[in-house]
Amino acid sequence: MRPFVLFLSAAIATLSLLDSREARANPPEPWSDADPDAPPTRLALGDFGFRGGAEYRANLLTIQPLALNDEINKQASWIEHRLRLDGTVDYIDKVKITTSIDALDGVLWGDNGDLGRAPESSSGANINSKNVNSAQLCMGNTGAGNPFDPSSYSFTNCPADTFFIRRLYGDIVTPVGLFRIGRQATTAGSAVALNDGDGRHNRFGFANRGNSVDRVLFATKPLEAFKPKGQRDTSESNGAFLILAYDRVVADQPQILNDDVHQYVTAVRYLAPELNRKVKDVELRAFHAYRWDVRNDTHINAFGFRAAARFMDLYAGVDATAIVGKTREVSEALRVITNDPAQSQAVRQLGIRGVVRYDRPKFSLYLEGDYASGDSDPQVGTPLTQFNFAPDSNVGLLMFKHTLAYQTGRVAAAATELLKSLKAPTIPVESVATNGAFTNAIAFFPQVDVRPVENLLVRGGVLVAWSPAPVLDPIFSQQRRDGVSIEDDLQNFVGGKPGNFYGTELDLRVQYRMYEHFAFDLEGAILFPGNAFKNADGYAARSTLMQARTTFFF
Repeated sequence: MRPFVLFLSAAIATLSLLDSREARANPPEPWSDADPDAPPTRLALGDFGFRGGAEYRANLLTIQPLALNDEINKQASWIEHRLRLDGTVDYIDKVKITTSIDALDGVLWGDNGDLGRAPESSSGANINSKNVNSAQLCMGNTGAGNPFDPSSYSFTNCPADTFFIRRLYGDIVTPVGLFRIGRQATTAGSAVALNDGDGRHNRFGFANRGNSVDRVLFATKPLEAFKPKGQRDTSESNGAFLILAYDRVVADQPQILNDDVHQYVTAVRYLAPELNRKVKDVELRAFHAYRWDVRNDTHINAFGFRAAARFMDLYAGVDATAIVGKTREVSEALRVITNDPAQSQAVRQLGIRGVVRYDRPKFSLYLEGDYASGDSDPQVGTPLTQFNFAPDSNVGLLMFKHTLAYQTGRVAAAATELLKSLKAPTIPVESVATNGAFTNAIAFFPQVDVRPVENLLVRGGVLVAWSPAPVLDPIFSQQRRDGVSIEDDLQNFVGGKPGNFYGTELDLRVQYRMYEHFAFDLEGAILFPGNAFKNADGYAARSTLMQARTTFFF
């Protein structure tokens, strides 16, 4: 199964080093759009400086059907929006406070909910509505159905955060390097395991909040110390960097020390925006992260590597994360379902993304390959091997972002209620919900970009995906086990036989930009589902998605 440890997957620190006057936004990535292509401008007022950014996004989404196997309540359509405000104040560019706040993040348009319970509407009858409220979609029991049956769950309304502080940290630049303290991005840019969620980098769709962590970070350029003072490079965009970090991941009860979860990170990074006349945008990074707690005997190591470079019109890169270790937390919870004894489970997970692209002024040819390991045996005595990409590192528009997310979300909701009723010590089954992440899959995703005129982009792609391990429901497959072997009891997320083919998806995006501060995106997708999505009758409907989005940004 896919336990909580999939979200442990480690960290490479955000860099904001030394002299930001020469800084660029995060270095380009072959799998991302460079949007924005530069950081905010510093406005000086004496010794003090200010940087800021604002983005307002409104998105209309229609999926027909979202539930591929249901006869009723199978369509879905909603409008949501978000305002993001970013700001930094500094003293001589050496002492800084940075924050990023989301307002109405994922809040639905309109007056949604029910009078007398959260989220509360402004009136008892819809026709009398005179105002709006703050509600968002969530997975919930839609009626009097069995709370332990996934078919009883669908999207419903839940209260939403009016404001959410996603980042708040301080920087101080010292003679030996930068110290950053506070809630900060877990990584820089878009990696397979983590995503900062900043900007508009996804080639299809958009990012949400990204991944953040409470951290003390130190970043420096150790090789510069061996150079004469006048030749030292203090920029953040060129040279070799060493990053060290400590994260307090969980601190539940202050009187109990062994329930805390800790993490430290060691990373090295090399950047060369222009290595020579032909080789540019070079990035090499490697990291190790170790996460541990005492109570569940958790010891997790994550190792990552990235290499990317541009050679004339060719741009290629690979990003990989491997997670190894052990934990008892998952088996301690699931033993209340299976009656198997709790035991320490090995963790062995791997995720890789590779891209090759050919860029010309009017068009680009793009080939992406993705791999995330799966788990063919959900029993508590077997290794935990299923890897999840970061949910904001999108792969396509529909197959993983919505279809698989919906099926796994229903199972996770029912399984959570089951574990709560059995008084399990933790609820790791919530991570069965993929939340739109690419997981347990091998995918090929060729794409083409056409830019016929300035400010107009037309992008098309064909996503084909298989699973390295059968796609199965890890919770209710174990509940059905009636003998020594579980193979004959396995089922997928809609009760069908586990399959190995997700299907084929056709994606299209058209974007038009105006006045340098406005973009309109129209996106569409058609999913031809494979056996991984089919129910016990071998049925899964073809699905379509249409999405229109306006984005205002400064």
